[in-house]
Amino acid sequence: MAAAGTSYPPKGIEGQPLIAGYQQPGYPPSYAGSAAQVHNNFDPSGKYKLKFEGAFAAVEASVSAGDGVKSQGGVMVTMSDNVDIDTRLEGGLGSSLLRCCCAGGSMFFSHYTLLPGMGPRGDILMAPAVPGEIILLPMDGSIGWIVQPGGFLACDESISIGVQMLDIAQGCCGGEGFFVMQASGRGRLLVNSYGSITRYDLAPGEVRKIDNGYCVAWTSGMEWTIGKATRSLVKSVISGEGLVARFKGPGTVFVQTRSLGNLAKALIPYLPTNNSGGGSGISISSD
Repeated sequence: MAAAGTSYPPKGIEGQPLIAGYQQPGYPPSYAGSAAQVHNNFDPSGKYKLKFEGAFAAVEASVSAGDGVKSQGGVMVTMSDNVDIDTRLEGGLGSSLLRCCCAGGSMFFSHYTLLPGMGPRGDILMAPAVPGEIILLPMDGSIGWIVQPGGFLACDESISIGVQMLDIAQGCCGGEGFFVMQASGRGRLLVNSYGSITRYDLAPGEVRKIDNGYCVAWTSGMEWTIGKATRSLVKSVISGEGLVARFKGPGTVFVQTRSLGNLAKALIPYLPTNNSGGGSGISISSD
């Protein structure tokens, strides 16, 4: 909690809260926000470099002696010949099974290290499975992150990736399922989305409603519940919004601008059926 008499950072254009470099005592440090930033500022250390902005972003990660990278399985696009890749269970067999079966992750993580005597550094190019942005979250050990299923891309070896179970209401109606990933420790965390990413810093007591399936990541321990989109249940239903997640500050929430669930629904009318020859829904006679 912030000290008495202090104020939360004022909101910018159209309510966007970002003030570069701002840090209020007791609040999360200023994170890297959207991928649409100058590449050099994505990771000041230079270990992670954003390649391509917008929907088809990728990240180039450098490895050196004693400084490796671990990632979700299957995200490596290319890597230099002096990098070794190893696959390991993360957090034990039980946690790995939950992550794979219930949290949208892979059972085995890929660990990248520099081969001895093969130069001072190597590199790996990584890209997520779906088009969207990538954000980098520096972690100092005091604050963890909850990440939506399928949202974890990669991190430093020092970051621990676990699984958290949500309650019945959150799991049934929150759009994230019953299990989400939880990142803790010190280092850098890379998170990806389907669509662009926007950030909301919530002051103590401030509430933001977020539609199901649009949350990318939020600070660990942040209070959130499931509620109606509007005050009227009927209006919530006919508006098409139904139930939403209500996040209460203090804390930070990253939100994506697209939903894979909504995309799947939008494509249904165009999918072929047993009685149609294509997306038009028109029957084609065999005569």
